[in-house]
Parts: sequence; structure tokens; C-alpha cells
Amino acid sequence: MTYTEQKEREHRFALALRMGLPIFFLSAVTLSALFTQTYTTFTSLIILSIALLGVMVYFIFYLIYQSSQENITETITHTFTPEYFFRLFSKVLSKNTQTLVLITVENLWSINERYGVKNGDTALRNTVMKLDQFFHDKKIEKLPICRFKGGDFLLFLPGEKEKYSSLIELLLSKYQHHVENEIEIRLEAVILDSRLSDNVDLLVSRLYELHNDRISSEKEEFYSINQLENEIIEALDEKRFSIGFWPVCCETHPIYDTTVKLIDSQGRFIHQSRYIPVLNRLNKMRLLESDVLKTIAALCDERERDFIVTISSVTLRNPHFFEHAMTLFERFPLARNKMTLMFEEKEYCHQLERFVHQISHYRRAGYKIALDRLGGYHTTLLYLKELEVDIVRFDPLYTRHIKEAGYQNIIQGLNLSAHLCGAKTWISMIEDEYTDNLVQSLKINYRQGNYLGRILTMDQI
Repeated sequence: MTYTEQKEREHRFALALRMGLPIFFLSAVTLSALFTQTYTTFTSLIILSIALLGVMVYFIFYLIYQSSQENITETITHTFTPEYFFRLFSKVLSKNTQTLVLITVENLWSINERYGVKNGDTALRNTVMKLDQFFHDKKIEKLPICRFKGGDFLLFLPGEKEKYSSLIELLLSKYQHHVENEIEIRLEAVILDSRLSDNVDLLVSRLYELHNDRISSEKEEFYSINQLENEIIEALDEKRFSIGFWPVCCETHPIYDTTVKLIDSQGRFIHQSRYIPVLNRLNKMRLLESDVLKTIAALCDERERDFIVTISSVTLRNPHFFEHAMTLFERFPLARNKMTLMFEEKEYCHQLERFVHQISHYRRAGYKIALDRLGGYHTTLLYLKELEVDIVRFDPLYTRHIKEAGYQNIIQGLNLSAHLCGAKTWISMIEDEYTDNLVQSLKINYRQGNYLGRILTMDQI
């Protein structure tokens, strides 16, 4: 029996006592009053008995109703409900530092799709049992864990995260890829502690950001989550950002890919992995991308040089950004045909006809369009046949494995497909001469990497 199930039984017992004792007390008082009176008539006995029965029935129904309202565990995995879990977490959070852990069954969707929802529920229950047993073996006998949503479980442990980092690594080494009843189950885990913030919602949001980024950002933990959010908002309001320009080879004139970092109040850089999730959560990403596009447009002059600006797909479809982009050429006419808007998207846009119409407007106005992550996201390949695009960039995975024959074969196929669709191709992360020569032999149009040129500042270009 897991700790959450034990806690549920204790809660049910306490609830039954809390609701049942008044009934027994009322019954005892009523019967005592009846039988200790000198004169007790049959009529008064019936009246009091009916009243007592009515009160008892009322309490029984109230007990049933209140029992359903006071569930502290959910029915599938018998882990705490999020409401009860966060109530417990908030209580201990006020006393000392707590470590919050997110453990995710990564392939729950595919399990439900292939084996059915019942087997998916079984996989979740087995996962909880394994987690409880694992921590019990490590002398953590009372494991507060809740099923937050889907295949995501939250648990908290007393103390700072450094105390449990190796423990979580051991958990993943044991159960990250395991098979249960011939069903493969994949687990992922991220960890942080309450030194970053005392706001539970912000801690959970940051856990999901870490889970989605799959990177370690400890070197950038200069401030708490609350301070980070304030720094990002302040940098956005004051337009404090730095643009790096990475040369892209080879064309008759220079082409620069751009990368953007915010600057905090101390002059330190805030990386994209930190500010993008925050701006997305606050719905302010469009404001930054609009400012960046305006800054790039102002750089365009009579010289022949192009700039590639990464814009999120949501911003690209935003009517306010669309209007902003259309009016930029009125202020900066020399920027026309010198800026490329590049985007990536994991999920296919359902309003494709409208998106196609918007892309054609961007191109007619004087923008070029680029797609990112060819070969990485299937959406990029789908868009390639639906949208008019000028450039498509390969997923970095192919550069890392470009010396392998299988990857070279796929690159040649994708490269030919892109060319037949009217788009030029681009590959990044070229770090040595061999890779550069190999890419040239594959007839890819554009090449980029530290071997061909380092990132430049605005002054250097």
C-alpha cells in the first residue's frame, strides 16, 4: 500500500468519525431524555423517534455528499489530487526549503492509442507503485505524490535539490526505459527547489519549462523566478536586448542569421531558453519580436546584405504583428526584399488556408519566408508542399550525424525535394573542414557554423 493510499484511509476514517459522532451523541441524548423522564407518553416517544430518524437520515446523506467532496486521492492511480497536494506543499513550503519533482510518462499517448486506455491506466498505476517502492527503498517512506495531469506526476521532498539530484538520476537510469506487461514505458524527470520562488504556480510552470527545454540552466540562476520575470518584463519595456549576427555562406552578398538575448538590469544576458517560456506565458512574445524586426529593418541600407529573423509561428499569424510588418517598409523602404522571416512549428496549423494567404501577403510585401527543422519536425515537410517558401533549414540532428551514410542519403532526398518545391536549402553547425566539404558535395545552398564565421555584434557588421 502506498503512502497516498494510507493517507486516504486515515482521511476517510477521520471523516467518518467527524460525521458519525454527532449522530451517536444526539441519539444518546434523545434516548436518555426519553427514558429518564417521569412521564413519557407513547405519542412523545413516536414524535421523538421520527425526529431522531429524520436527523439521522440527514446526517447520513450529508456524510455521503461530504465524502465525495473531500476526496484527497484520484481514482485511477490513488495518488493525491492536485488540490490536496498543493495544500500540503504550501503548508511545508512556509517552514523550509522543499524540492519539487516532475516525473512524466512520456509515451502515455502512444500507449493509450496502441493498447487502449485501460492499459494506459494500468501503466500509470504500475509507475506509481515503482516510484513509491523506489523511494521507500531509499528510506523515504512517506512520498507525497499527485497525478497533476495526463501522465505527469508531481512529488515534493524536504530540502534543497542538490540533495536529490543523484537520486533522480538513479531513478531514471533504472526506469527511464522499462517494460511492464510487454508495454514499453518511458519516464522523464526534472527537479527544482523552492529557493527559486515561494509561489507554487511559478514553480510548476518552471518545471514544465525545464521539461520542454531538456537543458540545464543552473549557470543562469542568478535570481528567483519572480525576479527573473520582473527582469524580463523590465528588459522588454526598456527594449534592452542584444542581437548577434551569424554569417551564412555562400551568396554573392552577405547573409546574416540573427539571435536575440535580453539584457538584465546588471548587464547580464538572459538566454532564449529562459525568456521565451516567460514571454509566452505572459503573452508578450509578439512585442519582443516586433521590436527586433523593427531594429533589423533599421539596419538595412543601400548595401547588399540580407538578414534572417526567427519569428514564432503564432506571432507570424497574429494580425497585429502582420499589420506591424506590413507598415515597416513605409518607414524603412530599403529593407524591402532584405529580410527573411524564419519559423518552426511542431503541430500543423488547422487554419491552413488562412495561413497560406498570410504567407503570400508577406512575400508580396517584400519579405522572404524560411522554414526551420527540415527532417526534424514532420510539420516542416508538410508546410514545404503547402506554402511558398524561399529557404528551408535542416534540423541540427543531421549535421551532428552527417558523417553517417544513412543521414547523408536522407539529406540528399530532402535536399532534392526542397529544390523541386522552389526552396533553397541551408544547414548549420559546421565545425570543421571535412563537414564543410561534405555539405558542399551534397549541393546544399547555404552553410553556417563556427568554421565559416563566428557570431558578430551589431557594431562589427
